[in-house]
Amino acid sequence: MRVNCLCGAVLQQVEAHTRETGSSGQVLLCLEQGDVERHVSGLLCTSYYPIAEPTSLAKTTSYVGSDGWTRIFCATCGCHVFRCRRESGSELWEVATGTLLDSSNDNPHRDARFAACSSTPSTGDGGISVWLQSISGQGAFNRRHRENSTPSQPTMPQTSVSVDDGSLPASCACGNVSFHITRPNERSRIPHSGYPDLQYAAYRHSPEFMRNPNDEKWWIQDGGRKYLAGTCACRLCRLASGFEIQTWAFVPRANIFFHLAASGGEQIVLPLNFAAPPPSLLRTYESTPGVQRESCPTCGATVFWHDKWRPDVIDVSVGLLRAEGGARAESWLSWWTGRCSFEEETARDREGEAARVARRLIDVLERGLRSRSGVTNISQTVAQGSGLNQQQ
Repeated sequence: MRVNCLCGAVLQQVEAHTRETGSSGQVLLCLEQGDVERHVSGLLCTSYYPIAEPTSLAKTTSYVGSDGWTRIFCATCGCHVFRCRRESGSELWEVATGTLLDSSNDNPHRDARFAACSSTPSTGDGGISVWLQSISGQGAFNRRHRENSTPSQPTMPQTSVSVDDGSLPASCACGNVSFHITRPNERSRIPHSGYPDLQYAAYRHSPEFMRNPNDEKWWIQDGGRKYLAGTCACRLCRLASGFEIQTWAFVPRANIFFHLAASGGEQIVLPLNFAAPPPSLLRTYESTPGVQRESCPTCGATVFWHDKWRPDVIDVSVGLLRAEGGARAESWLSWWTGRCSFEEETARDREGEAARVARRLIDVLERGLRSRSGVTNISQTVAQGSGLNQQQ
């Protein structure tokens, strides 16, 4: 199987391992939702394919999680590529499924299959499994390694500046990246932003419409109490994280505050400022001209997406949030269920098994999202009603 990351530094062939199969001989895959998985990735779930030991770990860095897995990610773009763990005297290796591009000896009748969602109780609210009922409802299979619900970092660092009890804490698995989000306020409405592909599929709408000429503050939801959140399956998000489904919340930069270590062991709170970021706090990678992605340089968690056209409304990785109500943080976020952003890119630059397995997963996700909203396709309905159903 051929694997790659967003920047191309880890491109190589790996050998599939069939040690975890069902009765049909299919490799069974799991969407893992545990606390460590969420906070080490920034996503609501991760997924891995069993392989033999890779031939090269060049241009990567690693992080040992509290669950015992060593996660290996690209030192340039931050993409999670492999993980390994010693168990019962042997070393287990897996590759992040989002990095898989194709496979030799392709056999559609023996495709791998997503068979379960793990650690659902640890999410507090079901996590992403509520939209994946046809997968989560199958029950767990006999995995070769036990589920691990070890917390990644159960408490936020103390701060020397008073932080409103009504704020939402967030941090990565290692704690290097730590921040909080405040509720929408008057400053939240200052930015202007074009519509996201999440709400309106860009290829179906005119550029003029996508620029949001009426200046709708689409990121503010539920009467000004919540922020918009949604799922994304675009090629760039997949190769930046290493996984199939990215989950973003759209939050104004004015509502994001970083927690930084100060002298004497204290913590200070500073507004998010990409123009003068604290040293060693974030790794920044320009995925396309004008578009930047931040991740933790220590544990590899995805953190932010932002661009020069929308500098003051930031995509925040939902897996970092530590809401009391659960992983989906629904007391803070309003989830868009009409569409998975860029679902049409699910199989882009992929072939064979990798493309088919991913396409089936996103199809399940979109059905699950729409079943909870009662909407067949919000973007398409709006486009047809406005006469803007154009291909771009």
